[in-house]
Amino acid sequence: MLSRMAQSLYWIGRYVERAEQTARLTEATFHHTLAMGSTTEAESRRDRHWAALIDIVGENPAFPSDGPAADEETVPLHLIFSSEDANSIVECITRARDNARTMRHQVATEMWEALNRYHLEVTRPAQRRRAASGAESATRLCRSVVEFSQLLQGITDSTMPREEGWYFLQAGKFLERAEWTARTLDVNYRLLVGDDAESGDRFALAAAARDLQPWATLLRSLSAYESYHRIESRGIQPKAVIELLILSAVLPRSIRFSIGQVDAALAHISEQAPAYNGSEPMPGSGTESEARRQVGRLHAEFAYQRLDDLLDRGLHTSLLDIQRRCYRIGDRVEDEFFAHRPLTAQAMMA
Repeated sequence: MLSRMAQSLYWIGRYVERAEQTARLTEATFHHTLAMGSTTEAESRRDRHWAALIDIVGENPAFPSDGPAADEETVPLHLIFSSEDANSIVECITRARDNARTMRHQVATEMWEALNRYHLEVTRPAQRRRAASGAESATRLCRSVVEFSQLLQGITDSTMPREEGWYFLQAGKFLERAEWTARTLDVNYRLLVGDDAESGDRFALAAAARDLQPWATLLRSLSAYESYHRIESRGIQPKAVIELLILSAVLPRSIRFSIGQVDAALAHISEQAPAYNGSEPMPGSGTESEARRQVGRLHAEFAYQRLDDLLDRGLHTSLLDIQRRCYRIGDRVEDEFFAHRPLTAQAMMA
């Protein structure tokens, strides 16, 4: 497979996953904040949650202290429609569609039509007007993004041969998912425990258990609420929520599961990588792949990791380290497997 085509599939996986995660978090934040009431204190709490969402997607520069307030009117429109935000839903869908267009003959007709059709739908001016009319319309649009992403995943599952292209698509999707879960959990943890975090993570988690509704919202934003209750019989417990989202080997949106999928995808790619002139191994193949070494090491650490180890180190520090290692893995994938950087600028959050 040409590196340009592999790269396009890799970034389609990343962009669609990024759009879905942004939509899930925006919808969950709407549902959570609308139930807070209309008092001055409730309004302040709502604004903190919208500011936290901006922190998760890395768009703090768009809302400086002397600029527009980060609230339920400004944040959703920015995250859904902004052409200046490389991580906005519309921009991600547009870039995924543009990458598919450059390799139109390499993807199934159903996959192209789904991407192109939804791109035309979400970029219509009427969509922005409806989303700006109220929370109900905005949440309906976010729900349509999630449904589109799930539709596209179903199409790719049923139409793509399990060859290099498929595994590049999976590597991009799950690497993006691991980063988002780590960032979402990190920002929400700091929001929910507040100043108690300075007294130690175990004490902070015990204090945070006084209000369990935000932890339920966190699970819903990562599509893990029902799964949590099937796995955990004691009800919502902050420590159990964190352990599930980081270390579960069976939850599709946990960090461990996602990194495992990236590891498996890179292993398949390396096994299928051809040799130059039939003799020397392709850069990035087999044991020579630094990307595979880094993701394999991280996956192995998760297999033997305990939540207490992460808490002893400091949960924020541990999650920040996971994010940085995911960024480095992404850089190594770019350097080893692709001949050039993406068509569109990388929109990675630091």
